[in-house]
Amino acid sequence: MKKNIVFSLICILLFNETQAQNTGAIAGAAVAVAAITFVAIKDNKKEMAKEISQFRSKEYIIHNIIGSSNGNEIQFETESLASDNSGGLISIAFNCNEVQKAGLLLAFFGENTDKNGNLMDAYGFRYIPLKEAQELFKRIDAVQDNNKKYMSSDTDVNNVYIEFEDIKFVIYKDSGQQIRVFWNGFQVIWERAPFDRSKRRLDKWFD
Repeated sequence: MKKNIVFSLICILLFNETQAQNTGAIAGAAVAVAAITFVAIKDNKKEMAKEISQFRSKEYIIHNIIGSSNGNEIQFETESLASDNSGGLISIAFNCNEVQKAGLLLAFFGENTDKNGNLMDAYGFRYIPLKEAQELFKRIDAVQDNNKKYMSSDTDVNNVYIEFEDIKFVIYKDSGQQIRVFWNGFQVIWERAPFDRSKRRLDKWFD
């Protein structure tokens, strides 16, 4: 009987230790995927936006979406859908048949707060699988249509707030309909023109 009790306690301890290790690994992976890179953007936003969409997005994809090649040759495609240099948001389409992953990569860039509390220029990526990205575009369109009268009744005062996982959206009307996006310390504006272009070109790219 005593042996059984001791054996059970050992099993419980081993299970708890394994769970703690797994939790730590998951937390570490989440931190890595959501990592912010601080850079000197300053006045060269157009050049930085080009570098983020064409080069740094690929670095993020191979490290955080595809992962190790395990000695294989892995083909994948990317294409910049729309860029808003002033708003601080770039949309990029991504597809990799070999790992069966495809979707939308949102690149945020602009001011963010570092670990010392200093406001600095930075960029970060948020990947959204294809079906979820398409549904998100439809949902934002529906929210704007359903609340058009409310937002128009008091411009830049009446707002509509929605969430998609860890991304928050505040939709309102200024000179036109505006979408302010909050994610991981970034606050950017998704202008209507690049939003529509992203939605249209994403659908067309995967058609």
